[in-house]
Amino acid sequence: MTSPPTSDLVAGAAANPIGLVAALSWEVRLLLGRRRGVTKDGRIFSFLAGERPVHLVIAGIGAEKAYQGSLELLDRFPAQDLVTIGFAGALADSLVPGDLVLADHVFDQRTGERFACSTIWPVANALRGGLLGATEFVASAAQKRILATQWGAVAVDMESAGVARAAAERQVRFSAIKAITDSSAQSISFDFARCQSEHKGLSYWKIIQEGTRTAQTIRDLWMLARGGLAASRALAAALGPSELIGTK
Repeated sequence: MTSPPTSDLVAGAAANPIGLVAALSWEVRLLLGRRRGVTKDGRIFSFLAGERPVHLVIAGIGAEKAYQGSLELLDRFPAQDLVTIGFAGALADSLVPGDLVLADHVFDQRTGERFACSTIWPVANALRGGLLGATEFVASAAQKRILATQWGAVAVDMESAGVARAAAERQVRFSAIKAITDSSAQSISFDFARCQSEHKGLSYWKIIQEGTRTAQTIRDLWMLARGGLAASRALAAALGPSELIGTK
């Protein structure tokens, strides 16, 4: 499956909005904190990147939620560029927490489809390669090795395939920018599937419960929290402005 022609942040009409799709608010909390004039309407945040309007939807976990959130955003705003952003796990051995991936293409594990990516928002010092949209949480280093061999991808998430599908259906440009939370050699000993809330989001309380059951889960939770903070900072630095709120 092919994507429309490559674009970038400064190309085209200044009024052409960019749509961003994230799974969870904590992925983009630091990014939004660096932006001036952020407004919120429901689960969609809006701000400016240079002269271009940006609209960011917090869609929830998984491909279907990402797909539905993307359609909601595109229905409400006439974006011609759609970017999935947020966290991913490393499949490539060279990646460490806080590294960035700018995908060349996205694989859908469920269907086997391959979606090409445009360069909509250039990111310096990012690894290029394939991103796997997985159907479930990938928790073990052994699983990561298998997926890396099967798909030839450098990183894995659960939302990119849903955003790619929405972009293809609406015939808008698509890109994927992900920050790494855990290395390919890192295993997570607790079950994220048991940490979901009744609305299929992540429950902070359930994460704490799962992550403090044993000494090993406590270590894993600590490492994942550190990786998440590094990833959040990396996204904010890559997609945020040079000036911080409160600076003169």
